[in-house]
Amino acid sequence: MDSHPAPVVKENETPNLYLLGAVYGLLWGCVALGILAILTIAVGSVAPYYLLGSIPTGILMTKLLGKPLGRAKGWMLAPFGLMALLLGTLIFALCMLIVFSGVNFVQNLKHQDIIQSFVNIRTHDLLIMFIWYPFYGFAMIFPIFLAVWNCWDLRQRMNRPAAA
Repeated sequence: MDSHPAPVVKENETPNLYLLGAVYGLLWGCVALGILAILTIAVGSVAPYYLLGSIPTGILMTKLLGKPLGRAKGWMLAPFGLMALLLGTLIFALCMLIVFSGVNFVQNLKHQDIIQSFVNIRTHDLLIMFIWYPFYGFAMIFPIFLAVWNCWDLRQRMNRPAAA
C-alpha cells in the first residue's frame, strides 16, 4: 500500500506559471543555441549566458500569454504563435542586453574604474540583437512552428479538465 496520497488537482487550477515559464525559457534558450550552431557560430562560450537570459524571457512570456491563451479558440493559435515569437525574441534581446551589459561591465573593470567601465559598455553591439533575434526567429522557419506548438501546449495546460 502506498503511504503517500495522490496529489489532488482542483478544478480549473492553473499551473505554476513561473516554473512552467522557466522550463519553456530553458527550452527556447536551447533553440537559440541551436540556431547559432546552425549558423556555425561557436556556442560553447555563450551558452550559459543564453540560458541565463532565456529563463526570465520564458517566465515573462508565460505570464503574459497564459490567461489570454487559456481563453483562445483553436484558430487563434497561429496569430498567438507569431505574436509570441516576435514578442519573445524582443524580450530575449532585452534580457541578453542586460546579461551581456553586465558581462561587459565586469570585463571593463579589469582595466578601468567603475565610471569608465559603465560608460564603455558596448551598447551598439548589444542593441543590434533587437534586429537579429527576430530576424533569425522568423527566417529559420522552424521557430514559427515551435512558437505555435508552445502556445498550444500552454493553452492545454491552462484548460486542464478537472481530475476524476
